[in-house]
Amino acid sequence: MILYGLRLLVALLTFAVGVAAAWLLDFKSTSAPAGDGATTVAVLVADEPPPPPRRSCSLERSRVVEGGILNGKAISKPQPVYPPAARAARVSGTVAVAVILDESGTVENAAAVSGPELLRGAAVEAARAARFSPTRLSGEPVKVSGFITYNFVLQ
Repeated sequence: MILYGLRLLVALLTFAVGVAAAWLLDFKSTSAPAGDGATTVAVLVADEPPPPPRRSCSLERSRVVEGGILNGKAISKPQPVYPPAARAARVSGTVAVAVILDESGTVENAAAVSGPELLRGAAVEAARAARFSPTRLSGEPVKVSGFITYNFVLQ
């Protein structure tokens, strides 16, 4: 009984290894034509390797590079208007705005991710008006994601 169990285990492991190898090597199963009284045999045939990916400008430009804190890379970073409601409530603090810059350095998308709620709208509005120098990767302009921080201080 132990010998039978051991043989069964070896057979299952061999099958699993074969299936895994076929999957990893991207094999496809084809059948040989069956004639009268012929036995059908499954043959594993390797696919041809795929052609190398085509590199196009539109594909490269859709790539987004992580830029971290972008404050120092700004060409123009307008100061936000202090919201009157926040000033009246004496709210101050730092607001972090996540931005995505397009290939020309213009803010494509902006959303506040931290900071006092009363100050977030003003920070996002200022971030959308900011301009940055274009970022290039291997000579091609790319999109950049990162953060801009705004410090709101009561005076």
